[in-house]
Amino acid sequence: MRILTIVALCIGAPSISGFNNSGPLSSRRRSTLVTVAQTSSPDVVVISPPGGIGEIASVEAARLGGSVKWFVVSAPSVSSSSKGIALNSETLSAIEKAGGSIELAGANADSLLVNSDDGNSAASAVSTWCRGTKSILCTYDGAEEEKRRADAEKSADERGGSEDKMIRSSIRVAAREAVGVAGAGVSKIAILSSDEEMGDEEVAEKKGKGLLGGLFGGNAVEIPDTMSEALKGATVVVRHGELFGAPESSPESSPFMGGPRREPVLREMYTMRSIRIDPTISVSGSAIAGGSKTNRVAVGAVASRLGMEKIELPKRSGIDVSLSSFAGTDTPTEEEWKKEFSRVIELISSPSGGANLFSAEFSSVPSTNRLAQWIATKWAPAILRSYDIAGTRVGARPVYAVQTDENTVEIVWQELVDFNSVTSGRMIIKIEDTGITATRGPGNAADGFGRISMKPLSGEDILVRRLADAASQAIEKGLAIKTKVPAKESAAQQTQEKPVTTLVSSSAASVPATPAVSASSGPGPRGAGTRRSAERTRGTRRKSPPTSSE
Repeated sequence: MRILTIVALCIGAPSISGFNNSGPLSSRRRSTLVTVAQTSSPDVVVISPPGGIGEIASVEAARLGGSVKWFVVSAPSVSSSSKGIALNSETLSAIEKAGGSIELAGANADSLLVNSDDGNSAASAVSTWCRGTKSILCTYDGAEEEKRRADAEKSADERGGSEDKMIRSSIRVAAREAVGVAGAGVSKIAILSSDEEMGDEEVAEKKGKGLLGGLFGGNAVEIPDTMSEALKGATVVVRHGELFGAPESSPESSPFMGGPRREPVLREMYTMRSIRIDPTISVSGSAIAGGSKTNRVAVGAVASRLGMEKIELPKRSGIDVSLSSFAGTDTPTEEEWKKEFSRVIELISSPSGGANLFSAEFSSVPSTNRLAQWIATKWAPAILRSYDIAGTRVGARPVYAVQTDENTVEIVWQELVDFNSVTSGRMIIKIEDTGITATRGPGNAADGFGRISMKPLSGEDILVRRLADAASQAIEKGLAIKTKVPAKESAAQQTQEKPVTTLVSSSAASVPATPAVSASSGPGPRGAGTRRSAERTRGTRRKSPPTSSE
């Protein structure tokens, strides 16, 4: 197999098979970019640490026929060892056939955090290199691995630095520079984890405090607090859960774990290729934060398609979606990607904004007003007085329920801000003629809670679970009528053959249970006329004592 290794950094070196070769990363704190002689504008600019989602998205976008520039942000290196990526001949042939190309460049993180007027700054070179791009794609994936690589080059006393935070800050600075010189109508995509930069939480570094003056002697650049701030405006945010999988250049991209075996074990990145996309604000999207896993290959694939505009999205307003992976060996097709995003756009465009929490269907509701009154005055107060809810002592919690109209009940979350009680969120329960729905709503805009929270509200999961009980109780009390199964379906269910039961032994082996023999299976000995040879003495006393011969 033909392997091509591409070593990153300098721009303008001779091209190799559509890729720009470059020299090793510099270990000194200076600009590691040079001016680009090429004038063509790229289709996609990817800004990321080495490897990870950045590499996968760059290669996939080139495979789709795009002109890609991948800007790699690395930790300051102790040694000047070169780094690069390796692509097999099949990938190179696919890129060449599609007419795509990749150019690589990069900088040490500290060279991006000094003022652009400083001769050591790489910020101005980033602007020159990314000028006119149609899409910008940014991700932090790989920052932790880069920190571990930097720590491996240090002595034990020198370890424990904050290279990962420095890389994250540098990526935001590079993204801001790239957006400033991008073309009109540029698409902006941010790849974040499920708990990063949710938008409604306080940022650790406030405005004016993001200056690394202590590190760079007062000559530091102002750093954007979030990726959305760096990208300026409507941004498509794709969130992921716990990542697994590796880019093509990594040794861990091999399908088999542990080398050749009699019984090979496939890696998860080949067995969990099925995907699902949900609005992050929804319950399904929030579930990713609870431990769902995401394939890096899937994230890179969706990011590249968004960057190449293979998936149509509204550009005027950004969206925030979550991607999760499930068991399946087939990669999603172009139609499946489009179908998933069409479903998500439809949910986000709905009146609830995609913040759907619960739904239950009934055959009918005799009186929506009576059911709403029961939820507001009977069910909700009992739940809010329970220990799970009332025991919350810190932060926001659901306090009371109010019926706002004949078929709507709102459960209100409040918290203390500067010793004042403010409304920070709501759960809006709608009673319709054929069911109940619950959605997450915003708090009081005047108090700074005018946006719907991206994270689940405190105690929200408890209320959602109890709403399922409320639906059952409503049927029992006659407030709603249960959905009836059609007669044909009911008859079909009754005529279905019962499955054969199994008995599990202590060795965990399943054995089909032996069916009982029916009484009419055949005539026995008594039925054939056979009689006992002698009278049985069972149940009677002996008439005479036994003799010695007996």
